[in-house]
Amino acid sequence: MGTDRPETNTITAGMDRKNSRIFAASNMLIYFASPVVYVGIAQAALCDKLGASATVANLPVSAYFFGFFAPVLLAWLIPYRLEKSAVVTANLVTSSSLVLVALSLFLPFEDGFRLVAVIGQGLILGFADSISMVYMYQCLNRGTNLPARAKALKWSFSLGPLFAVAGNLLAQFILSGGIASLPHPTDFAVLYLIASVCTAGVAVLSSQYELISISSIKEPFLQSMRATVRSFLQSRTLALLWLAYLLFFIALNAMTNLSLYSREALGEDPKEFAGYMNALRFGFKAITGFGLGLILARWGIRAPLVTTVLLVATGILWAWTVPGYFYLLAFGLLGGGELGGAYFPNYVVSISSPATSARTLAFLTLVTPISSFAPLIYGALTDSYGFSASFILGVSIALLALWLVFRLPTQDRERVVSSE
Repeated sequence: MGTDRPETNTITAGMDRKNSRIFAASNMLIYFASPVVYVGIAQAALCDKLGASATVANLPVSAYFFGFFAPVLLAWLIPYRLEKSAVVTANLVTSSSLVLVALSLFLPFEDGFRLVAVIGQGLILGFADSISMVYMYQCLNRGTNLPARAKALKWSFSLGPLFAVAGNLLAQFILSGGIASLPHPTDFAVLYLIASVCTAGVAVLSSQYELISISSIKEPFLQSMRATVRSFLQSRTLALLWLAYLLFFIALNAMTNLSLYSREALGEDPKEFAGYMNALRFGFKAITGFGLGLILARWGIRAPLVTTVLLVATGILWAWTVPGYFYLLAFGLLGGGELGGAYFPNYVVSISSPATSARTLAFLTLVTPISSFAPLIYGALTDSYGFSASFILGVSIALLALWLVFRLPTQDRERVVSSE
């Protein structure tokens, strides 16, 4: 799995280049696999075809977000020397689970069993993805300087989404019957197989990171947990960031329910637009990703958070108020806003030391399992009161998150740390 080069205590220009490219290439593979590994739209369409209600169709994404409790436990158990291996292992687990779901769709199982497989895989994917995300950022933090990290983020989240557009157009071609030999549900099975190859590729790439050594020893779990919780409670910045990120995720979780709205907005099966929704989602994300890199460089680490939360609020409002096919542009706005999932962690990395950033990021990811109830609430509101009730909730929460973000400081690492 490569070496961490423990003799290296300073990040070199060569490490900057190599690690930035690994991070960017890994994200491009993840984006190409986005029809499946970005749990939500495709899974909702699949569950809908399997006869699920709106509430059940939201279960895979809820299970996925609930799986994000994993880093809170493992960030204290994984030693520094195994942080790179954690990324590799997590992506191998993801790849294997995707193959198992594909088999359940290829083989003649009952639809009820397939629903359980899709929902269960969402939980496994959340567990593995959360570990991968935390330690990919940790590898970036231990393997690049700030300018190289800014470039890695800019190219990862501008070029990367273009790979997602390609992946989702391919997915739409497959789901629309472009390959006559792939009737439902084998069309979805092929998407899972493609994603499994991509995530295996991420595992291979991640084994090549070169990292600086960290000589300190991690504290015992309970002692470290108390210290991290205390830092969030005592730091106004971290407390505000955590609450804002929680509300951001609750609002963003409306996306799956918005995809089900296509039957009412367009009079068509959600499956017929799943690929187009994701293509718009990631096409806009490519443009937004490049712009956020410039915004970060020009106005500091808070500005991308303001932008992404505002995009989420606008996207939900757009879906609620704009009729016809223009409603689909909401997924573009939400796709751009979704990059808050990259820039909130970047804010944490920017105000943390390499020795503490992994556990601080892990605590930040607690917002994801806590917010996992949100898709179910959106689905239940829709089943009981109609889509408008879910839209009102989503917009209100996004605006509250925006208010909290505006209360965060804009300083760089040294100024924030010294001010707390």
